[in-house]
Amino acid sequence: MTRRLVLVLVLAALVTAATGALVVSRSDEPHRVQAEPPPAIGLALLIVTTQTEPLAALVGGTGFGRTGALVLAPETVVMIPGQGEATVGEALELPPEQASTAAGNLLGVWVEHHAVIEDRTLASSLADAAGGIAIGDQILGGDEVLTLLAEPAPGGVAGLQLVLEALFAADVGWDEVDIIETDDERAVTRTLNSAAGSRAVVLEVDEVASGVFVASIDQITRALVDAFGGPAEAAIPVIVLNGNGVPGIGQLVAEHILPGGFKVVVSENASTFDHLETLVVVGSADDVALAERVRDLLGVGSVSVSVGSGIAPVTVVVGKDFTG
Repeated sequence: MTRRLVLVLVLAALVTAATGALVVSRSDEPHRVQAEPPPAIGLALLIVTTQTEPLAALVGGTGFGRTGALVLAPETVVMIPGQGEATVGEALELPPEQASTAAGNLLGVWVEHHAVIEDRTLASSLADAAGGIAIGDQILGGDEVLTLLAEPAPGGVAGLQLVLEALFAADVGWDEVDIIETDDERAVTRTLNSAAGSRAVVLEVDEVASGVFVASIDQITRALVDAFGGPAEAAIPVIVLNGNGVPGIGQLVAEHILPGGFKVVVSENASTFDHLETLVVVGSADDVALAERVRDLLGVGSVSVSVGSGIAPVTVVVGKDFTG
């Protein structure tokens, strides 16, 4: 039996049991005491177009007192909320807003902003304007930067790390005209300029099967601490099941729960699309507070205790009451 079939059967059993489970709280009842969510890190996803494939890095990190950049390898497996498993490279082919949510979901942090910039801009407007950038004992001009970024993986990934760190060291001035697409020009340029003097790191991954590269929880935590100073605690995994039939509803759920210290680890359809009310299910009464936090972040739904999935402590069956 395949892993995916086993997962589908487990989730189907979970939803069936949950529909008859004891509902312990609803959205209109008094809220229980909940743990405080982690502070926002202050991140922007920087997507760099190149002659081969887009590259990406998370930049910022003021929420933990240390700015920096974290470069993501395109081959890294990521759960795209509302779509399922893919790679970072495939996520970067989506609209930037979805790509930033996918990147944040991979790391378990909220990414507030996004921006797309061309490799030519890094090479000319920034590197050449600074009189070249120092990488090791060499000074690279724009043409060398373009060549470096166009290297096939892992060369281009390492190249982006080196280029960003050199640009930060040179304290170049990032300008709004350098960006070809963004959700907030001022916020993004402010974030990029705040990283002056910072370091850039690459998220390490392991090849768990032929051509399948996965970042472990420890690797993600270590990378976040190295780049930004935190968070040192991993995000809490959540299963999201689409029970209302709205395409891509997992994306909206992720946008609500990522800022609260949660991440989507499974994004699938429920067995039916006729769920009127959103149900937040936990397998133990000890996890009711977690479920209530999720319910509060979504703004709708009921909390119930049912059988556990064995995959994540919280499962959300999205109903028609959740519109994002």
